[in-house]
Amino acid sequence: MDFFSVVLIGFSLAADAMTAAVCCGIRSSGRSLKLALMTAVLFASFQMMMPLLGWSIGKVGSNMAGKFEKYIAFGILLFFGIRMLWDARKSIHLPLGPIKVKELCLLAVATSMDALAIGMTLPAVSGALHPSAMAVTLIIIGSITFFLSFIGFFLGKKFHRFRSSYAATAGGCILSFLAFKTLFGG
Repeated sequence: MDFFSVVLIGFSLAADAMTAAVCCGIRSSGRSLKLALMTAVLFASFQMMMPLLGWSIGKVGSNMAGKFEKYIAFGILLFFGIRMLWDARKSIHLPLGPIKVKELCLLAVATSMDALAIGMTLPAVSGALHPSAMAVTLIIIGSITFFLSFIGFFLGKKFHRFRSSYAATAGGCILSFLAFKTLFGG
């Protein structure tokens, strides 16, 4: 398992979740610790579940992908990297007021959709070929997402004007780097 790639994937996937958590922190009022924990747990849970689902889908289609796996991984990673860079040009704006659990769940799903597609490429990118390696990969991704979302929530509470595009730009650059690393690095 390529630990460096797994950590980079974790940070790049967590960028959207952190951005959304910052916005939740800006928007929230009252019970900060409870809401920060709930935000971080939901975001981390979905960031762990979606790659697992993508990995499962990828395992079924692995016989068809065969020797083209690294090219498929390159294409998917580059697509999402460029998309994150494109989306970084926009800022996330949430209306002020209390945050509901339903809204947090929708944000968690929305910020983890990229993780579904990335999950299909995890064996090629990270070397997570066996279920135990995949479990470690998911724990790393979830832990990074939890930590960054928790911190992001309080950054939003503290600063109220965080440039969400910076996190998305960093995530897009990391995914694009991983795309080329997968293509040329083996």
